[in-house]
Amino acid sequence: MKVTIVVPTIREKNIQEFLDAWQDEFAMAEIIIVEDNPSRTFDLKGHSNIAHYSWEDIDRELGESSWIIPRRTDCVRSYGYYKAYQTRPDMLVTLDDDCYPMEPGGKGFLSRHWECLQGNGSAEAWRETGEGVVTRGVPYYNRARQRPVVLNHGLWNRIPDYDAPTQLLQSRQPGEFRFTNQTIPVGMYFPMCGMNVALRPEAIPAFYFMLMGRDYAYDRFGDIWAGVLVKKICDHLGKAVRSGDPAVAHQRASNVWANLRKEAPGLEVNETFWQAVDGVVLTGSTFGACYKEVTDKMELEGEYWIKLRRAMRVWAELFD
Repeated sequence: MKVTIVVPTIREKNIQEFLDAWQDEFAMAEIIIVEDNPSRTFDLKGHSNIAHYSWEDIDRELGESSWIIPRRTDCVRSYGYYKAYQTRPDMLVTLDDDCYPMEPGGKGFLSRHWECLQGNGSAEAWRETGEGVVTRGVPYYNRARQRPVVLNHGLWNRIPDYDAPTQLLQSRQPGEFRFTNQTIPVGMYFPMCGMNVALRPEAIPAFYFMLMGRDYAYDRFGDIWAGVLVKKICDHLGKAVRSGDPAVAHQRASNVWANLRKEAPGLEVNETFWQAVDGVVLTGSTFGACYKEVTDKMELEGEYWIKLRRAMRVWAELFD
């Protein structure tokens, strides 16, 4: 099994601690570090299995198309996905630099992700029309839809991935975050967090974290909206998305006020973005072809969306 791991970072101390914590589990994997700086400033020479990139590498390789990789945002990691695709891995895993093993060494983390991608996702395909008694016509045994898993959405313990309003609410009325292992049903979407995801390489052409950050109107929705698009395409192609294990220990709570400023412009748009994607009728037979279709057919107006559709089209064409 060939595994490529993509991690964005801007903090040398964090990435060094991350690599130390995962050293044993990731010893046989290829690790791609995308440093969100104009040039490489970290000394990662002690790790022979690391490819270390920065803005200068993005600009040099992508040239006039390098603008599609946003800067000063975790969405810079998309370049890592592109580089991972070039290595032809069996599995792509992306993590944040403040995500650590649940147990020392993290043994079994990658094999658990791989096991999930090797199986089928099972989700309810029949709905009863009454309560208490099952009526005529409902199958006795075969009542679930089985589809091969193409994306495994691992979750996290310790610090949940809250949006800023929920983070503020939790400071006054604390609640416990719990997750279950599940297949996301056909026709439904889910809030994909980019801090712990495993993916089959066939889906990378649709796995683009969008134009976010200081140069754009929106931030902190790159992974969420990418998840909506991937799920739409998975449903069309007969693939499954799974969520749950394996979990990581998320160590760092980001600043709630900074998050609120970043998220505020996108909160209202997030109410309808999924509907614009949901309304697209797909006909393609690959992730890349479907991504181009949804890019062209999404009914979203405004300067940002015009530029985003251009970026999405350029992204998909990188894999042609």
